[in-house]
Amino acid sequence: MNDLRARLNLKADAAPLPGEAAYEDTEIGRAPGQLPAASPFESTAPTKFRVISYDETSCKVDEFSDLDSVGRYAGKPGMVWIQVLGITDPQIVHIVGAFFDIPMLAQEDILTATSRPKFEEHGDKLLAIARAVRIGVEEDTPRGQQISIVAAQNWVISFHENDEKVFEAVEKRIADNKGNIRKWHAGYLVYSLLDTLVDRLLYQTEEIEDATTELEDSILKGTDDWDLNEVYRLKRIVVRLSRLAQPLKDMVSVLEHYEHPLLPTSLDMYLRDLYDHAIRAADRIEHARMILQDLQEYHHTQQERKTNEVIRVLTVMSSVFIPLTFLVGLWGMNFHFMPHRHRPLDEAEEVVLRKEQRTESMAEWMRSQSMCCMINAVLNSDLHTVLHSRLTRNPAHRRR
Repeated sequence: MNDLRARLNLKADAAPLPGEAAYEDTEIGRAPGQLPAASPFESTAPTKFRVISYDETSCKVDEFSDLDSVGRYAGKPGMVWIQVLGITDPQIVHIVGAFFDIPMLAQEDILTATSRPKFEEHGDKLLAIARAVRIGVEEDTPRGQQISIVAAQNWVISFHENDEKVFEAVEKRIADNKGNIRKWHAGYLVYSLLDTLVDRLLYQTEEIEDATTELEDSILKGTDDWDLNEVYRLKRIVVRLSRLAQPLKDMVSVLEHYEHPLLPTSLDMYLRDLYDHAIRAADRIEHARMILQDLQEYHHTQQERKTNEVIRVLTVMSSVFIPLTFLVGLWGMNFHFMPHRHRPLDEAEEVVLRKEQRTESMAEWMRSQSMCCMINAVLNSDLHTVLHSRLTRNPAHRRR
């Protein structure tokens, strides 16, 4: 083992650099195929190795944490499946890659935490990278781990971010010797591992679709206390899952039509079924995204409707109070010569008062005119009487 470390130019007591900044410093500007000095994954537990050796008649499971013990499985007859659980040091990938002759570009992809789901050929070996989504919709974002699968003629190695048991169902099928998993070797095992990852994603998308449908039903029933934050939370999950589902569907599509000695024609029907599951997962995510988008627009429409109702009430109130405010403001101005400024009576009372005053004036005038006539009549009658008496007394005046 020390000879292998010396050949790979590794220190015997090599350890990962501490901190996230150390990984970023070694990530920028690296040459193609150069591994980072620190692990990009968040796993802190010691790395474990779980090895399942099997053929059509027997099956053996070994679990250990000694990296040097992995080398003895290289070139072992039969089928070997090695699970590397938890990558805390890039040297682990480098040493395992040296044991099984994994190309450096493939090792670099394995140690890239942001790798999209993809499928590549490296000579007689195949590399498939996908993510194992954690089942459940309680969290704000879907958690999971990246799983890289490298396959050759007689062995399959799966690199896991942490020690979560993702492939228990596959291990159980190998132990129970059910189906063709012990007969068809590496190609069928790769299909089984990818099928497990797609099924986990399919189950997660089914939960998301059910949650969005229930939320939609509760809103359409007229519930006013629904939470918009729940819509945005589900939308974040859907966006994160869509970043996994679409590349995964493309990867399985390439795998379905790929020609390689590890992928015999007998696997075509299984790969078509795998592609169908990947399409269903992508369609469910798209359907959930459309529902959430509609719910978001519906919420905005409801808010606009409520705003319009408030504006309508305010408009009615304004149409009532604006004329009154205008009159109050007009007669409340600080001008001396303002119409009716100093008159306490209102317009109607003032008009009535004016009519009464005019009537009284006419009556007064009429009374004064009649009095003058009477006085004149009296005066005229008195003058006539005086003259008549004088003429009667003095005949000389009469003759004149």
